[in-house]
Amino acid sequence: MTRLVFVYHSTGAPLGKMKLFVPDEMTFEFFDPKIKYPADTVFYYDIYGPEHQHMTTHLEQGYRVIFDAKNEHYIQHHMLWVLYSFLQHPGQGCFIISGHEPNPLPGVKIIATPYWYWIMDQIQFSNTGMQNIVWTPSEFKQKFFMSLDKQRVERDYVFDNLGNLLLDSVHSYRSRGICLPNDYHDPVLQQRYINPDWMHNTAFTLAVETYVDETLITGYSLTLKDHLFLCEKSYKPLAAQHPMLLVSTPGNLAYLRSQGFETFPELFDESYDDVLDWKQRVQCIIRQVAEFDRRSVDQPVVLEKLQHNQARFFDRTITADLAYRTIQQPMFEFIDA
Repeated sequence: MTRLVFVYHSTGAPLGKMKLFVPDEMTFEFFDPKIKYPADTVFYYDIYGPEHQHMTTHLEQGYRVIFDAKNEHYIQHHMLWVLYSFLQHPGQGCFIISGHEPNPLPGVKIIATPYWYWIMDQIQFSNTGMQNIVWTPSEFKQKFFMSLDKQRVERDYVFDNLGNLLLDSVHSYRSRGICLPNDYHDPVLQQRYINPDWMHNTAFTLAVETYVDETLITGYSLTLKDHLFLCEKSYKPLAAQHPMLLVSTPGNLAYLRSQGFETFPELFDESYDDVLDWKQRVQCIIRQVAEFDRRSVDQPVVLEKLQHNQARFFDRTITADLAYRTIQQPMFEFIDA
């Protein structure tokens, strides 16, 4: 039987993350450089994990290698050596990446999963109690909620162009020293924490995604339609029963609907999702913020959609199937080949 060996230190391996896509019956075996492994061993590396220096040696020795980069949909410039190594050893390399469909490369297997953040954040958000948030439209005092962390040109543009609209919001921009009230101060959990008061006190979320300018290239894309990318920033309002406007690359609002979630044309003109120029798209969204009618949220259809989104997001049967079909099954096809 093929051996799957995780190239991690056993004391620092993210076992919870691994168990999302590895069968329960599989034994976790961690890399020991002193061991001589059989020829059918497959070594499993992580983009954020240790011991990358062994990867080239493993390929040269004829082993197959999986490189887990599910938190990204580009191979960033400083990691391109992994791609080149896989191309030099046809049939031995496999990428797992976030994205809609693989960008074919000769001799390299690419597993593209569009659901990784949903799968992972379902567990992360459950740990913070987000599934218990029930939003009531009569409670909000301010117009919108927005959470910004690291500085980016697009985020600067959004923040600066909102101007006085920020006075009617609960917001942060941590790189500018602006923090949310009563935030979670553990830097590991902070990114995926929601204080229910932020939702109760606002009418909708202005969700600013990781990528807004689709022309901004941060590496080599391993997926087609690489402008389609959703992470925890988009899934938070779904999980927390909150309407939202989505500041992202074009088409992501429709992409969200393709995953079975509801958006809110009853509240906003969602044609902004089709605007190609990112600055024009942001301006369209800001007009939606400015013109938002507070009375519009008090509609039965809005509440039904919020409940649907939260129930779907936390449905473990859905994510278990998605994890199997888009991560586990294709990964074990590579392992067992």
